[in-house]
Amino acid sequence: MNTNRRWLVLGAGTFLAAPVLTLGGCAAEGPVKPAGLKQKIEAARTRADHQEIAAVYEQQAVVDKEAMERHRDLARAYERGWVWAGPSVGGVISARKVNYTLAAHCENLARIYQQAAEENLALAREHRQLAAETKD
Repeated sequence: MNTNRRWLVLGAGTFLAAPVLTLGGCAAEGPVKPAGLKQKIEAARTRADHQEIAAVYEQQAVVDKEAMERHRDLARAYERGWVWAGPSVGGVISARKVNYTLAAHCENLARIYQQAAEENLALAREHRQLAAETKD
């Protein structure tokens, strides 16, 4: 292979791989893992106990919202960009179909994270209400 052709192949490979490497995957975000949350819930008796639990749920809601926004951004990137699609068992997969599928996965994750954020905020509200009703 001559030098010019090698550079052309290398350049094309880099051009095609860049979006994949830049975008990364639509990996799940880990939950906030407060020490002993289960025990705190089981032992919650005071206003401060419920406020502490509410803060944990609010913190997780922030993490979930950030993950939702990140996955929505990834979905938009997949819709705009091209991901190389190689040969498959049934023939060649079109890049458009691959991008649509990847974007759909990211949109689904975004919806799940949005729902998780809403549920965590609902739990936080309940514990704030319990804190308000608790007579220390």
